[in-house]
Amino acid sequence: MMKIAVLTALICAACYAADPVLQERAAGHCMDYSHTQMDVECLEKMWKYYHMYKGAGWEPCSSFLDTFSARKYSASQCKASLDRCGDSKDNKACCKSIYCFLSQARKTPTN
Repeated sequence: MMKIAVLTALICAACYAADPVLQERAAGHCMDYSHTQMDVECLEKMWKYYHMYKGAGWEPCSSFLDTFSARKYSASQCKASLDRCGDSKDNKACCKSIYCFLSQARKTPTN
């Protein structure tokens, strides 16, 4: 049993060593990417922790949830939200952008 655990750990370590994307994700570098470049895992992490990454004055994205539409957003709507986020560093616009890209991946957050 111990041999299997050690072998699994070595295989996982080799995977992370060989894949820089996995290394960065493991290190929590989702903020280094545009919302358009984030995978679902990063988008979900940003939805939960964006306010912690940004610091004082930022509310959790879940606080805006009831203001976002439950329908799927179009690519142009996601781009518009991302542009508003980048232009003004607006908390709600940034959360809407994350929500939008999650909805495109059919992973709309519920809280």
